[in-house]
Amino acid sequence: MLKFLSIIKLIVILSIILINYRVYSDSSILIPPTPMYLGARPLGMGDAFVAVADDENTIFQNPAGIGLNNLKSKSILKSASFPNISFSSNAYTTDLLGNYFNSFEYPSGIINKAVTNSDTNNIVFTRLSLFPNVVIGRFQLGILVDSYVNGYTTKSNSIQTSAYSTSASPLTYDRTFTLFSRDQYGPVMGFSYTFSRHIVLGLGSRFMQRATKMNTIEANQNGAIDASNKASDKNVNYTYGFAFDTGIILPLYDSINTKIAFSFLDVGDTTYKAASSSSSNEVEKMNIKGGLSISPDISKNVGTILSIEEERINDPRVDDRNKLRAGCEFSFGEKTGANAPFSARLGYGMQTFSAGMSIYILFANLEFATYGESVPINNGYVIDRRYITKLTVDILN
Repeated sequence: MLKFLSIIKLIVILSIILINYRVYSDSSILIPPTPMYLGARPLGMGDAFVAVADDENTIFQNPAGIGLNNLKSKSILKSASFPNISFSSNAYTTDLLGNYFNSFEYPSGIINKAVTNSDTNNIVFTRLSLFPNVVIGRFQLGILVDSYVNGYTTKSNSIQTSAYSTSASPLTYDRTFTLFSRDQYGPVMGFSYTFSRHIVLGLGSRFMQRATKMNTIEANQNGAIDASNKASDKNVNYTYGFAFDTGIILPLYDSINTKIAFSFLDVGDTTYKAASSSSSNEVEKMNIKGGLSISPDISKNVGTILSIEEERINDPRVDDRNKLRAGCEFSFGEKTGANAPFSARLGYGMQTFSAGMSIYILFANLEFATYGESVPINNGYVIDRRYITKLTVDILN
């Protein structure tokens, strides 16, 4: 008991240090709260996953859960997923995806379509991720390749003179497109360690090369002003750096399989260093999560998980109502949880509901989810309805 209390005391002290630890300077760019990776299963559960943490997504949510998936298997190789590809979009951008595949100037084609629309708050969102990975015992290794585009249109009350206007070529604009995009790639690794029967610790790390755009593009009823669009394409911030995550799971081993968990993502705030003299450092603010899950036994072929969590506990940029998340999963078949032949999910997060499902077909796992995301805009914020689909091939099966 004294040993257990000592560990809890150490965790509390470490948490206080991390919350108050800052590594960035005033000249650094503070990146908007953006998840490192989107998983269809967590999102279907409202992204309340810090205490569930039992599949490949856990390395981005709570590294203490690495290796908890497929525990009954006697093989040291727990999972090997390829290609593990996911694509997420919103309803508005889905109508514009021809520009995604047909234009060599993506996302310029989608931006032009968005700014010519009469709606003042058309949100553009796409994200494509590739994450082949393998879990060996309590060690996970993978490579993340990720492309993210997000933005919205804002109309002005009056016509403005463009910054790119000249006497020979006068230009005006009456709307702008606020763009945030990020392309990143690099290795991801982590491991977990069972400290005692009731304490599991985890550590994750990654090295990312990143190209980030945070620009405002001038536009009018004919589309984005070409000079402004080209300036945006050139205004790219190139960075690189290491990030570290830690986590803890406290399994109680009671009748309902209760787990209490905490994770510290981007420990101490991650600074990605400028890769050139024309770029600036970027800072990802630490994300502290805390949550609880239960998995009561229903029957041999039916599994259930209920979870609740609060994320970004330390981040004042996120509204308190958007920090609360809750979700549930019902799985059916010989295997339950992440390996079930069929699963259905419901969740609540970002003040809206989410839902999802997964189907194992032979050796392929197809996952789908719909979820809401709170997007800050110039006149407040809106809840954007988004969709994600994911294909994973488990080469062990």
